[in-house]
Amino acid sequence: MTLGLRAVLFNPSSGNGARTVARVSLAAGILGYEEAVITNLFPLPTPSVLQVNEIGTNAGIWESARPGISETLAGAKDVLLAFGCQEPTGAARHHFRTQLAWLHEELESMGSRLWSVSERPRHPSRWQRHTSRQHPEMPFIEALERSLQRVHPHS
Repeated sequence: MTLGLRAVLFNPSSGNGARTVARVSLAAGILGYEEAVITNLFPLPTPSVLQVNEIGTNAGIWESARPGISETLAGAKDVLLAFGCQEPTGAARHHFRTQLAWLHEELESMGSRLWSVSERPRHPSRWQRHTSRQHPEMPFIEALERSLQRVHPHS
């Protein structure tokens, strides 16, 4: 059995996350997978990234996500980076950057192919807006297919 596409997002949804899961699954299908498995850089759900600025000031919270991330990514042939383009602020920003540095080391050692939407780790909630601007006459799925691109670990 081939492992499904692995996707790295920012943090779990505080809602049901159905739209995010559906979009990641759509990307998985475009890349030839029947399933997608999501892991998150920050382990706690929040209504928005803004709350991470407050609760993400503790390095231990970020570090607690690492075993799960490593387990999810183990053996992955393809990894979709979709954790968003905007960083948290304050102390949470420092921990976010440390987490990204750790993730990039993990990904480099695994040798997985890395993907994102138009060379940036856009969150799935932003894909439709982005692709409609880049490919205004194209249906979303076709625009997404054109926008999924291979990236290097430190992109």
